[in-house]
Amino acid sequence: MKPPKIKVNQKNGIYSAFGYQSAVTADGENRTPVGGSGSQHQDNYRTRIINQSRDFMRNNGIYSGMIERAVGYIVGNGFKLQALTGSPEIDNRLEKLWWRYWQKPEIKNIISGRKLERQVMSEILVAGDTGAILTSKGKVQHIEAEQIASVSPNTDGVEKDEYGAPRKFFVSQYGRYGQLETQKAKSYSPDVFCFIANPDRPSSTRGVPPCQSAFPMLHRINDVCNSEAIAWQMLARYAVAVTRHAGPEQGYLESMADDKKADGSLEGDTATRITELDYALIFHGEPGDEVKGIDRNIPGQNFSESLLMFLRLLGLPLGLPLEIILLDWTKSNYSQSRAVLEQAYQAFLGWQLLLEEGFLNRIFEWKVQEWVKAGEIPAGEYVENIIEQIEWIAPSFPWIDVLKETEAYGAKIDRGFSTHSEVCKSLNRDREEVVKARVAEIKDAIAKAQEIEQETGVAVDYRVLCGMAPEKSTVTVNTEQNKPKEDDNENR
Repeated sequence: MKPPKIKVNQKNGIYSAFGYQSAVTADGENRTPVGGSGSQHQDNYRTRIINQSRDFMRNNGIYSGMIERAVGYIVGNGFKLQALTGSPEIDNRLEKLWWRYWQKPEIKNIISGRKLERQVMSEILVAGDTGAILTSKGKVQHIEAEQIASVSPNTDGVEKDEYGAPRKFFVSQYGRYGQLETQKAKSYSPDVFCFIANPDRPSSTRGVPPCQSAFPMLHRINDVCNSEAIAWQMLARYAVAVTRHAGPEQGYLESMADDKKADGSLEGDTATRITELDYALIFHGEPGDEVKGIDRNIPGQNFSESLLMFLRLLGLPLGLPLEIILLDWTKSNYSQSRAVLEQAYQAFLGWQLLLEEGFLNRIFEWKVQEWVKAGEIPAGEYVENIIEQIEWIAPSFPWIDVLKETEAYGAKIDRGFSTHSEVCKSLNRDREEVVKARVAEIKDAIAKAQEIEQETGVAVDYRVLCGMAPEKSTVTVNTEQNKPKEDDNENR
């Protein structure tokens, strides 16, 4: 059956097909989309997509910078544990044990836990998923997405049951020359394998790079930049045409053989000759003795605007505004910057949640079991639902204007829309630690103020010694003994 002909609306000059009819239009243009499950599409294209993403990270500064900035906003300086079991002793013990373990949690013993968090998130954004083996040595072995692979049929590195739940994970190591040795893949049960993925469809198990839909745009950006650079290079060479009697013959004698030109590619002797100087290209013509300039290809006048639009579209899959991609806020005011960051932060919250639930909770729960067995913390009911009794203090929302942000947080607390704890968490701080440090500073400031008054007789407001704003003045002089009596004032 022949595909239907495409009818164009002659009045408006556009396709008259909408809705279901657009599928007919696609068939007529021989561009029917390919159907199938998410896993089927991944089996066909996932490896190539990841390879392209890795290549961009190595060779494209825009892509690698965009990923690194997204990781910086999502992970920042790392997540901080706050235990809420109801027992201050157990809370302090859990937090100290976690802090000690998180100094060097990886099996290679060369990176900290905060660096591991950034590495895990970077792998998710670059490759779509990643994994960590919970080793018998009590440390994790972080692996790349490509290593979750095997030669087993009908698997994408993950063996699933009839419902699609993972039963085994196959991990292959890199060989001597960098290739994956899938024939030697080892299987791990879900009990000892932490799989962090961001599948884009219910029928998918593995994840794909979230920016893959913008890869064509990145290729176009490269093409535009290359063409613009070539145009400037051509513009930098002064081109002239020399027309004179017997010009081709004289030009032939003054030129040299063009080794890069294939013989017979063009007709004529001059097609295989070239005259090229450092800063000039010369063409030899025939009659008359005349020299004139040749019109050159001037770079596009709208290059910067077009490139900015391409870059804006490039950051859409990650929710990154143009200002974050370019690190340029010169054309945005406070309201605009706040609005775009609010939208970006909503995307960041989703990635933070994935890192907490898929990685941090799993590692912490695993370590708690080990600490109980080792007798480092007492066993109790809290161990069974330990994840429900902790919180991860995530990196804070970026502050644009410190003064305005501080006033806004203060107004929220005054109006009862927020609490001091919530504000501290938004700043990646633990309220108990903040209050404890603040109390110590105030006590120390009061003691220092009393010492100054005893030595000099001058009463100093303690607030200025602990960073607080004084009520009236920074220094109040005690002049009670020099104050004139009321009778004297009346007599005067």
